[in-house]
Amino acid sequence: MSLDPLLLNLLACPIDKQALLYLAEDGVLYNPRLRRVYRVSDGIPVMLAEQGQTVSEDRHRDLLRRAADGAALATLQMAPRDVIAGYLADVRTPAGPPAGPNGDQTARAQGGRPAREGKSGSGEDAA
Repeated sequence: MSLDPLLLNLLACPIDKQALLYLAEDGVLYNPRLRRVYRVSDGIPVMLAEQGQTVSEDRHRDLLRRAADGAALATLQMAPRDVIAGYLADVRTPAGPPAGPNGDQTARAQGGRPAREGKSGSGEDAA
């Protein structure tokens, strides 16, 4: 059973409050920073700190490899590659042009200024 995407966007590790990797095939949520897994039982994530289990080095590498291969979704509206980037040297994706402060890539191309700068949207002329 797969978790609802809306629920995934809300889930964080109960210990470090950061994003997790959801591996539906294994029925776990995984924190690569702490190397802890949290079970998903009958579609319900068991997010109690004392219920999480620390994984071995081999299991850690396996979970990261599978996440890099696309077998995982990330929580907190993050991309899985952002969650695992610091843990796998070979997980590199080409980066596009830097985004502006609101994620607008055209703003950065215009010297870092938002495209609509100076317009208040109120319909009044600024004096």
